[in-house]
Order: sequence, then C-alpha cells, then structure tokens
Amino acid sequence: MLGCRMDWRNAAQLVVTNPREFARRVPPALEWRWHRVWDPLARSEPKRAVEGRAVWAMRSLRPHRGPLILRFANAQGSQLPELKMFAEEVDRASAGNVQVRFVDSWTTADNVREETATIAAVGRGQADLGWAGTRAFGCLGVRSLDPLQTPFLLEDYSVLDAVCRDDVTVEMLEPLTRLGLVGLIVLPGARRKPFAFTRRLLGPRDYEGAKLRIHESLVAETTYRALGAEAVTLSVKQMASRPDALIDGLDIQTEALAGWRLSGSITFNVNLWPRTIALVGGRATYEWLGGAERKVLHDAAAATLARTLDRLVDQERRDRDALPPDVTAIYASADELSALRERVEPVREELRIHPETARFLERLETLAGR
Repeated sequence: MLGCRMDWRNAAQLVVTNPREFARRVPPALEWRWHRVWDPLARSEPKRAVEGRAVWAMRSLRPHRGPLILRFANAQGSQLPELKMFAEEVDRASAGNVQVRFVDSWTTADNVREETATIAAVGRGQADLGWAGTRAFGCLGVRSLDPLQTPFLLEDYSVLDAVCRDDVTVEMLEPLTRLGLVGLIVLPGARRKPFAFTRRLLGPRDYEGAKLRIHESLVAETTYRALGAEAVTLSVKQMASRPDALIDGLDIQTEALAGWRLSGSITFNVNLWPRTIALVGGRATYEWLGGAERKVLHDAAAATLARTLDRLVDQERRDRDALPPDVTAIYASADELSALRERVEPVREELRIHPETARFLERLETLAGR
C-alpha cells in the first residue's frame, strides 16, 4: 500500500506495471516521509542553537565583509505585511548595509507554543530579531504588555492609533530586557472578534461550556474563564486539519478567516481586543551592534509604525470586505454587549491591581477616555 507508509515492493512492481500511477503516488509519499523525518530535526532546539553559535562565529571571523545580515525568527510560514515593511525600512535606512533575512517556520507546525518558543530563542541569541503578539510575553513572565489585550478597552481604531503613537508603548517594552530582549516597536492591527462554527457567540450564556481556541495569552485565558468557557491552545497543524472537532470557536480578525478556510458565524460588533504585535531584538545582538546599526533598527521600526498606522485608517473597511461567503456576520444586542462587559470586568480589575500592569492600564484608560 502506498501513501503515508511506503511499501517498496509494491512501488517497484508499480513502476513496471503502471508507470503513470507510480509517478502520481510515489513521489508525494516520498516527500511526505522526508518532511516527517526532516522537519522536526531542521526546526529542533539543538539545531537552532548550533545555527546561532555558527552565525556568531562567522561574524567574529569576517566582521566587515559585505552587508550585515540579521536573522529574523518568524514563527509563521510566511511573513506578515508588517514584517516585510520592517525589512524594507532596514534596507532603506542603512542604504543596503544592513539586511533582514527571515527564518520562517521557526518551530514545527505541531508546536502549540510557537510564539513564545520563537521569542525565547531570540532572547537566547539563536536569532537576532523576532516578533510575537503582545499577548504572549506574559506567558514568559513579563506582563507589562498585557493591558493591550484588556477586553473591550481598545475597541476603536482611533484609540489604538493614539496608544501606539504614545510613549506608553515604549515604556511597556522596557521590561523585556528580563527575557534577554530589546523591544523595538509595538505595531497595531485589526480587531479580533468571536467566531464560532455552530454556536452563536452573542451574550455570556453562549460562552458557557464552550471550548475556544486562544493564542498564548494570560488575558485571553482569564477572559474566557470569566465567561464560563474553556481556553484551548491549538497548533497550526491542528488548525489546518479539523479544528471544529476540537473547539467550538476562537477569537480572530476577519482578514484571517479566509486563510483558515473557516465557516460559521462571527459576532461583528463585539471587539474583544486588537491584534498588536511587538518587534524585538536579541539583547546580545543589540549590545554587539554599533550605534549606527542600532539607529537603523530604531529608525526602521519608527517608519514601519508610521506605515502601519496609515493602513489602520482603512482597517474598518477591510474588516467588512474580508468577510468570506461561508462566514455569517451576526450582531449582539445592546443588552448582550452590556452583559459581556460586566462579566469580564474582573479581568480588568486583575490588571488594575497587578504591580506590573496597573500603571500601564491606567495610561491606556486615560488615552481611551480622551
């Protein structure tokens, strides 16, 4: 039998009796076996550590030959638009003397901790740069960025714009030094809304007993717990197969629905929190760079923020236009919205009293109140 398991005797017979069928079935089976064996090795922690040491060794031997290449650890298989912008701005700010090289799919597709594993590797010096959703850093013990995920706080894009222009985000990045990281910039993105395959996530009752997928996020976990739901982390591999067999729904921005080929309903007027990401550098790399190269990174980060804020102006329209045919937009009533806000108030209260998040939440609430 050919397919996932290779029967070499049948394959040899098939090449003689039916070459066309052999060409259709055997190469894909070989490719599957190759990826099954090689991918975990190629993206393993030991291999990444060896690669990191090799890069540093080569830099010490050939420090001034050609442009400086900075390795950017990317947890996903392709680059977000913001990452491409940043690479372009690094090239522009340095006149080609500093370049970004992405290392995509940093971890394996079955790793449910892909974001924290990637940025932790940057902190250990295995890569020079990286990114993660601001939600993830709290899972590594630094909670200063968690207020950005406060439920129902940054619902309006104009508020998100004001927050990302303010110095508060710079201050929120400073504690990342405890992870061996240097925060470069916080970039805004689309609002994430509740999506469900068969349920209708409108009021608090609809969340009770539901299994909802989250990315690594302490705030999302406590939010769903407050609503009576169970937070579940799924890997990319699980999301690409049959997620509806494992979960009832998830929070997601509308632009990502088509990519996952999801069908169901999205509560369009419930904006839980925005998708905000942080670009970070490894502290070892940052301290090794000269002043000119550090300026390149900060100038590129600032230019990327400006371009991202320009895109945010049209985000409301893109949210509407990105709805795929298989997803129905539903709307919570005013009473349901009020009940949701009331049920998740303990999440905000926890952030209000936590020593690392209290002052940042107060700053965000002040900006939102304006």
